[in-house]
Amino acid sequence: MLIKNIKAKNFKTYLNLDLDISVDPEKPIILIGGESGGGKTTFFEAIYGALYGLKINSERQFRELLNAGAGPDQEQKIVLELKFSGKVLNQEQDYVLTRTYILNPNNQPVESVRLNMNGTIFTYGTATPTNQRIEQEAQVNKIIKANLPQELSRYFLFDAMEAGNLLKEDQLNRVIKENIENVMGFNKYLQMAKASEALHNQYTAQRLQVENERQEYLQLLESKRSMEAQLENIEFDLQNALQYSVANKELYDNLKSGLNQETTIKSKIEQTQGQIENTLKKESLYKTEIESFVKEIELNVVVPKLLEAIKSEVNLILKAKEEQLKQDHININPEQVEAISASILDYLKSNHLILKDISLEELVNAVMAEGSVDGKEDPYAFLDFSDVKALEQLMEIKSANVFPRLHQQQLELNIALDQVPVWENQIETLKAQISGRDYNLLKSYEDNESKIKRLQADIEDLKGEIKKVDKKLHQFDIQISQEPDPRYETLGKLKGFFEDVANQLLKVKKQQLELKMKQDLNRLIPVYENQINRVELSENLSNLTFKVFHNHGNEIYLNQLNTASKQVVVQVLLKALHEFGDYDPPVMIDTVMGVLSEESRTRVLEYYFPELSHQTILLSSDAEIRKGADWDKIEPFVSKAFTLKRDRERQLTEIVSGYFTK
Repeated sequence: MLIKNIKAKNFKTYLNLDLDISVDPEKPIILIGGESGGGKTTFFEAIYGALYGLKINSERQFRELLNAGAGPDQEQKIVLELKFSGKVLNQEQDYVLTRTYILNPNNQPVESVRLNMNGTIFTYGTATPTNQRIEQEAQVNKIIKANLPQELSRYFLFDAMEAGNLLKEDQLNRVIKENIENVMGFNKYLQMAKASEALHNQYTAQRLQVENERQEYLQLLESKRSMEAQLENIEFDLQNALQYSVANKELYDNLKSGLNQETTIKSKIEQTQGQIENTLKKESLYKTEIESFVKEIELNVVVPKLLEAIKSEVNLILKAKEEQLKQDHININPEQVEAISASILDYLKSNHLILKDISLEELVNAVMAEGSVDGKEDPYAFLDFSDVKALEQLMEIKSANVFPRLHQQQLELNIALDQVPVWENQIETLKAQISGRDYNLLKSYEDNESKIKRLQADIEDLKGEIKKVDKKLHQFDIQISQEPDPRYETLGKLKGFFEDVANQLLKVKKQQLELKMKQDLNRLIPVYENQINRVELSENLSNLTFKVFHNHGNEIYLNQLNTASKQVVVQVLLKALHEFGDYDPPVMIDTVMGVLSEESRTRVLEYYFPELSHQTILLSSDAEIRKGADWDKIEPFVSKAFTLKRDRERQLTEIVSGYFTK
């Protein structure tokens, strides 16, 4: 399979992508550069979506995938088109696969598919009549599957970072087994073996002459299925127990040796004690504040409430007294005027300052007549000066009710105080861990080790029981009718036949895979450069194992490799499978360097990418394949190079020729 051109209209960041990605046979690499968020992953998704279709189930999903730059004046549809060539029955064919997505009048997403195979058109869509759609869709899917089945796409269209994630924990052999079974085409024979066994068992049950024998046979079959399901669950538990053992082995060894990180534990103790002290301080402060609140409850609660109730009346009193004071300043008491006037009159007479005789009565009457003003009777005359001052001070009191704040403190404090016993228990537990006195983790780890042994024993016992049931099942063959039945006899042989076919195919390709992987691992893993003596694959798919051996003869345990080396192992495996597998698709890699070290990067550029496939599409940032030394290493093998440039204002990605050209 060779991809020649990709078109994407209104798809995510691409408004109108039309890119020729065909390659020169001597230059198999298409290099596409782009910054983070520039559209590399979307380019990857466009090719994948064109091959296998987009999952659009609602108007919202359609709008999310529609390019934001596609304005309302433009046709609201998403189009993905892939031109590619591939061999079907050893004949080269050219294909144009187009998938179109729009919203119908009810705003429901609909899909239409069109495949042009050298002029022969296959087409179907959401509105196509059922029978016609089934027929056309089957033809299209058959052509796609012949070139690259969707279930195998993850082995050839992948993210290098995810390749490393496949190898977490103890999963490497499982990943390798899945890759070999699927890509090499062995899995179909194993599936046929299982199908033939199931058919043989069913046919055996049908051929039993006596009903009780038939029931017993069916019961044995059910018992076998139950034990196989139980075996699967126990193997799952064993896998979890093994992962726990691997994760805690180092800490267990440290605890066994007395190196249980006392500094960390003491720090944790101090931190927890600090939490307790802070809580107790808050409790003490709360008690002080609540006592103060109770002592001054009149001022804090009663006075504000009283003041609120009498505020209006007091203001009326103060205003009336203020007006009375002003009037009192104007109105003069006659006795006071008489006393003052007598003093003044004596002074004037003694100093001969009076030109005309005037009596005291005349002077008092004159003064009173001059200063008298009509006034009203003071209704609050019973209040003296100190009473008025007290009322004024009362109105000036500024107090706030602190009870809501204290109540909130109480709620928070209650929660914290409930935690104090828990923290104290934690401190005691942590103290017990200091200087190797923590037997909890030791006991948990040792219990887990015992569990592993018990589960392994249970697995062996169950396998033994399953063998016994199998033996009983085979005994029923003798009791079946003695008349020859070629169909039944053939069914009985098919399971072993298909398993033998798969194992024979593995033997045929085993040496090629081992030699190719050995060569590539010696070149691509710096720490074991030219130190790998052999790669060893088992010859039985039912118990497929993969091992690597050093020149000194010892096994290099794959789980002990660092993440970068594990990534290399998977990529080397994919390369070997691509070379010797049943399919010949292009390889497309996003985040091309994954977690590789500097030295591994150089080797991958020189030896891996140029030899990986007849067409290799690399999606890279300038921090992965860098301008300069990296580019110089890979340039002789690059047919075309492009750079994705994001137009933030127009919300779309444009493509220019050249790798990170300006």
